[in-house]
Amino acid sequence: LRPPPVRSKRLVLLFLSFSFPRQRGMKRTIFRSARAAAMRKRTLQSTAKNQQNAQAAKAAPAPTVLQATHISFASQPPKGEAPKPNIDFIINHQPPQHSGAAWLKTKRVQEGPAFGDEALEGGYKAFREDIKSVVPDARVFTDPLRTLAYGTDASFYRLVPKIVVKVHNEEEMVKLILAARKNKTPITFRAGGTSLSGQAITDSILLKLGHTWRYRKISEDGSKITVEPGWILGQVNRMLAPYARKLGPDPSSIESCWIGGVVANNSSGMCCGVAQNTYHTVSDIRMVLHDGTVLDTHDPASWASFQVSHKALIDGVMSIASKVKADPELVALIKKKFSIKCTTGYSINALVDFDSPLEVIKHLMVGSEGTLGFVSRVTYNTVPDYKDKASAFVIFQSVEDAATATHYLREANCTDAVELFDRPSLYTCENMEYMQHLRGLPESATALLIECRGENEEQMQSRIDQVVGVLKSHHKECITLNEVEFSFDAKECAAFWDARKALIPMVGAVREAGTSVLLEDVAVPVKNLAKLCKGIDQMFKKFDYKDGSAFGHALEGNLHLVFTQDFETIEQVNRYAGMMDYLCKMVVELEGSLKAEHGTGRNVAPYVELEWGKKATGIMWELKALFDPEDQLNPGVVLNTNPNVHKENLKPLPVAHGVVDNCMECGFCESACPSGHVTLTPRQRIVTTREIARLERSVMPEDAAKLVLMKDLYQYNALDTCAADGMCATKCPVNINTGRLVKNVRAKKYDDKTLPFRAAQASVSSFGAIMGTVPVLLNTVDKIHGVLGSAVFGAIAAPFGVLLGVHWNKYVPKGAAKLQQPAPAAAGAPSVVYLATCVSRSMGPARGDMETDSIHEKTMSLLGKAGINVVMPADISNACCGLIYDSRGLPTQGDEQLRKLEASLLEASNGGETPILADTSPCIMRMKDYFTNDKLKAAIYDPTEYAAKFLLPRLDITAKEKSVAIHVPCSSKKMKKDAYFEQIAQACASEVTVSPVPCCGMAGDRGLRFPEMSGGGVASAVAAPPGEAMVLREPGSSSGKGGRTWPADVSGSCSEGFSTSRTCEIALSLQTGTHFKSILYLLDRCSTPKQGAAEA
Repeated sequence: LRPPPVRSKRLVLLFLSFSFPRQRGMKRTIFRSARAAAMRKRTLQSTAKNQQNAQAAKAAPAPTVLQATHISFASQPPKGEAPKPNIDFIINHQPPQHSGAAWLKTKRVQEGPAFGDEALEGGYKAFREDIKSVVPDARVFTDPLRTLAYGTDASFYRLVPKIVVKVHNEEEMVKLILAARKNKTPITFRAGGTSLSGQAITDSILLKLGHTWRYRKISEDGSKITVEPGWILGQVNRMLAPYARKLGPDPSSIESCWIGGVVANNSSGMCCGVAQNTYHTVSDIRMVLHDGTVLDTHDPASWASFQVSHKALIDGVMSIASKVKADPELVALIKKKFSIKCTTGYSINALVDFDSPLEVIKHLMVGSEGTLGFVSRVTYNTVPDYKDKASAFVIFQSVEDAATATHYLREANCTDAVELFDRPSLYTCENMEYMQHLRGLPESATALLIECRGENEEQMQSRIDQVVGVLKSHHKECITLNEVEFSFDAKECAAFWDARKALIPMVGAVREAGTSVLLEDVAVPVKNLAKLCKGIDQMFKKFDYKDGSAFGHALEGNLHLVFTQDFETIEQVNRYAGMMDYLCKMVVELEGSLKAEHGTGRNVAPYVELEWGKKATGIMWELKALFDPEDQLNPGVVLNTNPNVHKENLKPLPVAHGVVDNCMECGFCESACPSGHVTLTPRQRIVTTREIARLERSVMPEDAAKLVLMKDLYQYNALDTCAADGMCATKCPVNINTGRLVKNVRAKKYDDKTLPFRAAQASVSSFGAIMGTVPVLLNTVDKIHGVLGSAVFGAIAAPFGVLLGVHWNKYVPKGAAKLQQPAPAAAGAPSVVYLATCVSRSMGPARGDMETDSIHEKTMSLLGKAGINVVMPADISNACCGLIYDSRGLPTQGDEQLRKLEASLLEASNGGETPILADTSPCIMRMKDYFTNDKLKAAIYDPTEYAAKFLLPRLDITAKEKSVAIHVPCSSKKMKKDAYFEQIAQACASEVTVSPVPCCGMAGDRGLRFPEMSGGGVASAVAAPPGEAMVLREPGSSSGKGGRTWPADVSGSCSEGFSTSRTCEIALSLQTGTHFKSILYLLDRCSTPKQGAAEA
């Protein structure tokens, strides 16, 4: 190998200074590397610098109390925007008055800016000291960025914790509860943060569950499952799928909400009604009480011990139960209230439903919103998950007709779910797939989404016939605008239900930028549903909510109200308060529940007595005093003596960036984020971006110090560790791509005068020469690795990783072989343009892999076997899609590379006439997204799609592998290529395990620069990535893998792993201990030329 010419050497150094901006002269390198290391240490551990910043901020002038009427204007509004009011980041702020917690009864004006440990006082300072031996500093946060980010939930309330602790297990939780009790500092528990009523926020101490609460145990027949609170509900259902079982609760946030919140809120949903909610399907609970006592209702020894140690509590509960049972009027009220959905107040039906104190205490814990104790483990009785199901989207003339139809369907007991869409919500989803028939409907139109299920097709069809019969027999009262036709098409039915699940954030997304999204959740007996719908319409008009929308679980008389407003003046706050008074009185008059399934929270805590009356509410206060005598557990939630708590501490959603301004912070995106367990999730990045934008506009002197500190922390937590892969958009109902926001913010750092910009510009013109040095470098490193071994070389490389900003691991590949020109194919053979991407031209297999050829060699081998003529684009050595630039915040250079590549492929493919095969999925998606020629975009194929359509018919395949794993890269998921991956893998192996990880966290080379993102750092070692489904499955089937999880159950059972992104494969190998490589290796190994293929 000849060294590159002198000019190329200079360009290599310039390119390296762009790629790794910490390498600019030895002194600057050391300085920036030390700074970067300190930044990450500051994020993972408490540091002196944070405390110094806190002291400096503390010396700033004390802030004034900012009410909703206090606004200011930025002197320099964002480009293209008119000046807007700079609203305080907590509207109508009032420090919560925690009864029994006098240390918190200070006004905000007396507190001063709370920046870091040094700002803590009194019990909080003592608590922080006490927990240093319990939880490492890396999981305790007191800075303004992360307390704000972690303290935000999906509700329209905001309180910022003084301390946030990420808790990893029950032992830690017990010690933290005891430390809080000792120091008289109230605590609030947090799971997934999808709660909507303000029950998971605090200005005290937030105990946030880490992603380590993942214990699970399934009974042999799947009738019971025991899980810890860190599992996402959808993940648990995937564990149960092989048994044709599922959990009863099915909220629309099913792919985001955690089990902890499902239990704490007694969540229900679209199909479960009352009978299958947590209260009615819980089998056992393991709980931690206010004094640190652990009670496991499944363990007889635990219960026996508890009966001795907590006799007073048991006696108190049973005394209250006896008092209730002796009051026929109260018993009747409780039974009537819980015959419909009701999560207002506590589950006092337990006092009537059970005689055993164990069962009473167990069921009181359900729906207690963390105010009676912490649930560390729960066992559910599962319910059948019928696979035979069909859905109908029926449009009615009016909301009254739809409500009347629902009443008759409920009486007939022939449906499994009935969801109501009012006219505004129909507008929201009329452009979705399979929903275009909603366009042009009259203004009065209302729809019902009806689902019927059955143990078999016959039972399902019988229920469908009943539905059709009911609606026909009442057609004069229930006038429909379309035929009642059920769809059996899985994709169409999924589209219907996806539209329903997405309604809350979608309705919120079409609001005026800068306004807040308000959400209410009520239920009435179905016989009163029509009156409720009419009353809601009148209420929206009375209080001038022109964008108000109502939809929900009609079969249960349960509607969700979504509307928007701003809170720039106290009059607007009072407008909301007036609406709440009107709504609550109306629902109570209709014998309804003020909170059907979203929990009481702060939202309706002042109205509990209005709904329940003094006697029942008094019972609830007695229970609170028994379980939490010091008012330490989530005070102010469920029960609150402050009649104004529902209109205090409202959360604004200020304008910050066009990409994310329509976000309502629902948190649906979080389960797809690869870095959420290390730093911030997409929602948290948006929250902090909004606050920084607000601070930049602020003229308040105390905001200046806060802005400096937040920007400092924002760099690593929000920008450096974002994969920017856009997987968050696949979870977001309105397709918000937080990765695009991050790229835009990164780009603002570089103008044409900065060194990274100039280095990148210079590298574009000599890209091929620069990339030609990468295989040389990788091969050199690999040879040293081979001589010294992984352990020794890893120890030597570690300090260099800190200096250079690139961290080595044993799966870093060798250099790729030189790309060879293809051999000519037979005359008349079909052609393909093969784009060997810059990654595949640079990186070969890793040391220790059974494969030694580069991916482009295997691709050529496959195409040769299939008798396909290969065309190479001109100047292939310089070909690049520009993703390497764009992801670093250099879109100008990225676009230049992209345009060059588009011109080259247009020429090579004869204007898109010839198929184009690229071997790296992220590059393919970028080309399909940003090429300007539609025909050319359509001609580009992902490796698995091309193999399935063009190679498999021309090859003989023999399944040679027993068990393999496949990972569909995030780009391929977004392009919906999953089925092709599975098709190829199943053709070549007897057993296929599909990775459930949405994104591996590698993000090009970002996982090498910040290895904690992709499983190579300390942070990842202590917390499993969130993942949309850590449960493994066989492709095309839901059987055979119940309860096995990624990555622990992969390395022992799968010989190899396959994907279509070389850098992702490095991370996947590291995570699983199994070599990952392109799936084309597997296909080449298992294929031979089909006789006659070359002539075909």
